[in-house]
Amino acid sequence: MPFLGQLTDDCRDFYDDIQSNSVTPFTHYASFIGRQQISTKQLLNPFYIFLHLCSDIYVSSQRDIQTGAFIGRRISRTLKSIQTSSGESALREFLYLFCQDNLRLHDYLWINVRSHFSNVSDPEKLFFRIINKASIQYSRTNRKLETYIGDHLRQIEDSLHIHLFSKTQKPPSVTRPDEQLLISAMNYSVTAGGKRLRPLLMMMVCDLYHIDLKNVLPLACGIEYLHTSSLILDDLPAQDNSDLRRGRPTLHKTTINNDIPNTLCEGRAQLAAIDLIAVSMSLINHDLVKNGFTPERVNQVVSEISLSMHDLCIGQMMDLRAAHVSTEKENGQLDELDRVAWLKTGKAIEIALIPPAILAISPSTSSVDIQCIEIANIRELGRLMGILFQMRDDLLDVEGEDIGKPMALDIKNNTTTYVSVLGIEGTRQRLKELCRQTLKLVDECWSSSAGTIRDVVNYIVNRKN
Repeated sequence: MPFLGQLTDDCRDFYDDIQSNSVTPFTHYASFIGRQQISTKQLLNPFYIFLHLCSDIYVSSQRDIQTGAFIGRRISRTLKSIQTSSGESALREFLYLFCQDNLRLHDYLWINVRSHFSNVSDPEKLFFRIINKASIQYSRTNRKLETYIGDHLRQIEDSLHIHLFSKTQKPPSVTRPDEQLLISAMNYSVTAGGKRLRPLLMMMVCDLYHIDLKNVLPLACGIEYLHTSSLILDDLPAQDNSDLRRGRPTLHKTTINNDIPNTLCEGRAQLAAIDLIAVSMSLINHDLVKNGFTPERVNQVVSEISLSMHDLCIGQMMDLRAAHVSTEKENGQLDELDRVAWLKTGKAIEIALIPPAILAISPSTSSVDIQCIEIANIRELGRLMGILFQMRDDLLDVEGEDIGKPMALDIKNNTTTYVSVLGIEGTRQRLKELCRQTLKLVDECWSSSAGTIRDVVNYIVNRKN
């Protein structure tokens, strides 16, 4: 209650505190809103905290009528005091500042609650439902990345292990040895650690669309299988020729448990990569329908993923030819690098961002409506995040430490990179500029409710490995 009392005072005295240059949670938050700084969306909205505390007290009282009346009067009187001391326009401005990402709440406060200023009555249950729902949603989608990882990573890790993939669903005891060799190879790469950024990102977007996360766990696993498949192929001698991935030998460089000769390692790695794609597609196509999503939406998700994987292969093909890109025209090189990063890396991020938006579309909506501005913006977001990821990778290749794979691999392979074109400092500057553009686009896609995704963008730009 003391904390609620202080928040009540800070809310009521908001305009007086601004005039006296006093720093309170409300004036501090408003100052960032006014300047539209990058860190704005990482701040907690003090007005939401105030309303959530009021709601929590009411709910904790088992929705006692007298407690509800007391809390309702506190909220009404707090807002009324702003109007009384600073005018009706000031109250309108206050509600706009602190409820701009929740128009339903804004309208309820401005129309319904304000109509009771002259005669405060018991709060309506709808009011508390709105507050409670808004505060829960805000906390789900504006957590710090570390907190989100702590809440969901174990769930993903526990689901990734591949046991058996067979139409006949034979028990492991009668599984053919060759199938077990492939399963062990897939699990070697899938369970090698990693950030699980893509499935986590997919879950974050699902939170924004109010999709139950347990229903999309097959999609999370499928996305990680596809990503792992691309890494296996990327490490092969014909591609990046890397001996190390995530701090241990790459799949084509290990016999795992000495279960095959060294001469078969590369071939098994190729087959395991292909098999991971098969496992992923089967899991997504079958289990999403089983979990309640319509076949039409699931088919659209599979189509989206398939096209993105096709584009990813084009990007990988372009990357193979990167060493032969002309060094005479820097602008042309930069455009080419951006396109490679978009196709090779950005498309893998699109796979995480777009399917939740498709699954959230009402079953009554036609497939034509999917090609809307929202999907287009999300697709552009994936492109920018892919470029950011690749630029940071190029910097880490020359100046990183303990990155889990061989350093200076691009120099060794004579690959054209952002660093080779722009230099280290030029790459850093462009990284900062594109980061600002990307954060702005996140807000355009999901307003101020995507604080955790903003944190992902900042992580991509500042990561150490």
